Amino acid sequence: MSEFPIFRELVVQSVTDPAGAAARILALNLGREAVWTGLFLAVVLNTIMFVISDMLMPPPPPEMAVFDMPAVVYFGFMLGGLLVTAVALHKVGRGLGGTGEFAEILVLLVWLQILRVLALAAVLVLTLTVPLLAMLATLATGLYGLYIMLHFIDQAHRLNSLGRSAGVLIASVLAVALGLVVLLQLAGV
Repeated sequence: MSEFPIFRELVVQSVTDPAGAAARILALNLGREAVWTGLFLAVVLNTIMFVISDMLMPPPPPEMAVFDMPAVVYFGFMLGGLLVTAVALHKVGRGLGGTGEFAEILVLLVWLQILRVLALAAVLVLTLTVPLLAMLATLATGLYGLYIMLHFIDQAHRLNSLGRSAGVLIASVLAVALGLVVLLQLAGV
């Protein structure tokens, strides 16, 4: 139970001082087992939030059916997406002069997903009580999440520049998109 205040402090620090939170997380030097366990926990928690929101919200219109998927499929997409993102951020960051290790990128992405679960829970409560505020909160948390991620990339790769972090993020997104296009082309889609 003594870990809960530390968890709460780290959540608050992630919002108020993302660079400091990232440095603090990296300083923990978590072992491989802890990082991979955290990854699966974060994906399970995100999947639970997906299922809860799916149960509480009306089904999407037929043209949005792509977002209506079984929990196990969502889990797979989430896990695969996080791993691909971690690899892309690691490789692209290294290619652009960063020094971060894969495990450092992964642990920060896992923490970002834990923060995402907390934000999703808050947005879900707002959706049930004040839907308009929920839409604004969704936009705000998405934008601020990007800001936090830029700091996390900066700290992991020791770039000392949010601009360079943005370059790593943009190049990583483009690399993943290009990879998906190639895979779809090879699959005949």
